[in-house]
Amino acid sequence: MKRSNILNKAHLIFILAILHLSLCSQEIKLIDLKSHFDKFGVDGCFVLYDKSGDFYLCYNPARCDSGYLPASTFKIPNAVIALEEKVITDTGQVIEWDGREWPHESWNQDQTLRSAIKYSCVWVFFRIADKVGIEKYHRYFNSFGYGNRNPGGPPDRFWLAGDLRINAFQQVDFLRKFYDYELNVSRETIDMVKEIIILENTGDYRLSGKTGGTEISGNESIMWLVGYIELDTDVYFYAMNFTTGDYSGTRHARYEITRNVLKSIRLIE
Repeated sequence: MKRSNILNKAHLIFILAILHLSLCSQEIKLIDLKSHFDKFGVDGCFVLYDKSGDFYLCYNPARCDSGYLPASTFKIPNAVIALEEKVITDTGQVIEWDGREWPHESWNQDQTLRSAIKYSCVWVFFRIADKVGIEKYHRYFNSFGYGNRNPGGPPDRFWLAGDLRINAFQQVDFLRKFYDYELNVSRETIDMVKEIIILENTGDYRLSGKTGGTEISGNESIMWLVGYIELDTDVYFYAMNFTTGDYSGTRHARYEITRNVLKSIRLIE
């Protein structure tokens, strides 16, 4: 593949020099995945970290190094924090709906942490944020090294409309720490969250992750899918995002692009 298919040579050298410093000199292999995004008419990026090979596979490195609101991908660290702070005792604890009508029918009922992750139920996490408080979020963000570590903005939804920003490489870095129990939280907490973010579990692989999406300007939205895939003894961490002017029409593209990429690099059939 010619590097000019992604960036001009001078820009590419500049970007890779920056990434070389920020990623502790781990190898970055560029791959052309443009067709997977073009299929849905969106501009995006994809990064995958091969743990056993200790290298990154990357499409659109400049965008992968650009920070965006995490949207509901933040539900992974938020669930960790909620359980660690005992705001919620376990993934099956009933969280009572207050009767307010939301646009998604699946939200208009009592929830558990498990169902709130599955349905991406925002009111559960608004409630969690109110109980955790910004000062504790600051401490956890510094401990986790999460994104730009800035929970400024609306205190109960800063991940949707505040100052918090994270890029695709940082998403992968957080997931690596999460998976390897390198966050300063209990192993029990991590195991509970790992169990509720499983998306697919076949005899050949287990795919885990969380989608996200929120408006970032005008009618433009950022869309995410981040997580990891386990195959036998190997694990690969990934982060994909794209921007779109058609939130509803491209929601399913998050899964389709990610699965198509994983197929194209022969991690799944």
